[in-house]
Amino acid sequence: MRVLVIEDNRDLQANIARFLEPDFQLDFAGTGPEGLALALAHPYDVIVLDLMLPGMSGIEVCQRYRQVAPRLVPILMLTARDTLEDKEEGFQAGADDYLVKPFSLRELRWRLEALARRPVPPSGRTLTWGGLTLEPESGQARWGGRTVRLNRTEALLLRWLMEAAPEAVPAATLAQRLWGDEAPESSALRTHVYALRKALAELGLDDAITTRRNEGYRLDAR
Repeated sequence: MRVLVIEDNRDLQANIARFLEPDFQLDFAGTGPEGLALALAHPYDVIVLDLMLPGMSGIEVCQRYRQVAPRLVPILMLTARDTLEDKEEGFQAGADDYLVKPFSLRELRWRLEALARRPVPPSGRTLTWGGLTLEPESGQARWGGRTVRLNRTEALLLRWLMEAAPEAVPAATLAQRLWGDEAPESSALRTHVYALRKALAELGLDDAITTRRNEGYRLDAR
């Protein structure tokens, strides 16, 4: 697995390197601009991104990367900020997972492996449902002349909801597909669904995803 770690703390860089090598191929960047350049230049399996970086914040790196990157590489965001608002900001910027400092290196490894195992969106297939279109590989969603770029997790969730529509997909099924048997706390899926709802709202699709009691989530036919 090839991983890019964008983190300016040299001691943390060294600890990550000692723990993950030689099982992982690691590249390190200490500034936001350097990390963005490496992320766009090489085919990484996962990107680990600190929130507070010199030159460019992790939020800005994530946003810029999602705007231009041709592949939906999963991003794990590292930060000492642990409020729900902080996590929401990270997910909205395009992060797929969130790890709060200080953290266990064992947990970092588990999360990297879980992100790398997530399904790869199919290439060259565009999905359509009620005027909404999704290009799963790039994460581009369109409706009514508007376009929004989804992160990898959001694109997967929307893909599964579109493939099942008009039927609902149980929350347990979505969690199993994303994380296998290592699903995090139950609020993690709700957070990703919330982020997807907000992204679709940018297209003008307010309340496009409905929650069906004892059934799960589904796309509203309207």
